[in-house]
Amino acid sequence: MTHPSHENFDFDYWSALARRDPAAFFAERTQMIDAFIASVPAQHRDGLRNLQHLIDATRLEAGTPMQAVRKMMGMLGDQLGALQGQLVELRKESDRLAAAAERLRS
Repeated sequence: MTHPSHENFDFDYWSALARRDPAAFFAERTQMIDAFIASVPAQHRDGLRNLQHLIDATRLEAGTPMQAVRKMMGMLGDQLGALQGQLVELRKESDRLAAAAERLRS
């Protein structure tokens, strides 16, 4: 079994490792996450680290993997709702700017 990189995720590898050696799974998982974060532009790294800390804390607090998934899906839903609200506001502002530009052309 080859060691995967973050560019070619191998579910079977990770699943087998988690079953065979959970400690190694979590150690490699941490290395993989750290390598991925290091590979993104510097201005995004702190945000990704904070997100990973939030994910890890949520997993620990949840108690079971299923509860963790439910909590994270709720967090994702909250973020999508906030983005939708921002999109609505952006659309309103865009419409206002278009109307103002049209008045200036008239």
